[in-house]
Order: sequence, then C-alpha cells, then structure tokens
Amino acid sequence: MLRQIRKLFEQIGDSEDIEKRDASDLRMISAALLAEVATVDHKLDERERETLVSVLQQHYRLEASEARELVEEALGHREDATSLYEFTQTVNSEFDEQNKYLLVRQMWQVALADGTIEPFEEHLIRRVADLIYLPHGLFTRARAEARELGKLK
Repeated sequence: MLRQIRKLFEQIGDSEDIEKRDASDLRMISAALLAEVATVDHKLDERERETLVSVLQQHYRLEASEARELVEEALGHREDATSLYEFTQTVNSEFDEQNKYLLVRQMWQVALADGTIEPFEEHLIRRVADLIYLPHGLFTRARAEARELGKLK
C-alpha cells in the first residue's frame, strides 16, 4: 500500500511543486494510514472495515458509497507498502495539530473496532504519532477518547 501512495505522490508532484494537496489526496493518505492499522495484524475484521468507512465518512463528509470506495482502494493497495515516511511527511505539512489528533484518534478507533488492540496495531499508531510530532498528551487523549466512542456504540 505504501508503494502505491508513493506512486500517488509521484503523480501529483512533490511538496515543493504544490503548496496544498488536493482534498482527495489527503483523504487517500488518511484512508491508507487507517487501512494499515486495520490490516497490520494480517486480518481484517468486518468491524474494522465498517469503522474505517464510518470515520472517513464522518470526517470528510462523504456519502457511504464514496467512503466504501475509498476504503476499498486503500485496502487494495496495501501489499504495495514500503514506508510510512511519505504519508507522515504530507500529514506534517498539510495537517494542523487538531487534524493530526483526529487522525490518531481515528487510528485508535479502527484498532479498537474488533474489541482488541493487537501489539502491532499499537506499535503502528505510536510510530505514526511520533512521526507526525503529536504530543504524548494528545496521543493518550486520542486513545482514551476512542475507547469512549467505542463504548457508545
């Protein structure tokens, strides 16, 4: 999947050429990171898939069909993964602290969707949070808030 995102970056140019990424590019980057959390344990629970769709639909105000299509595209490119750096570099340049926080909270929501946080899921979320320079206090708040949101279902 990460290799596919690298191709996406090559198609749209580097950050020196483009001041702001197109909204659809940012959605794909978010979807790719969320899909990576859902599949890092090499299994995709239907609850994780539905949470992926739901958080993308709510955050980006997408129709359900658009969100499902975005998720399927992100999941379809998962095997092409190479590095998180391309994603997190764009997140750092395009997301403010609030949107970084929301991304990490969404990652926790996906990880929690099946009722268990696998060690690989937690490690990935911690790595992303570190790479996007999310303060530790916001990292723990995002996890706690995701747990609370999961209880409301």
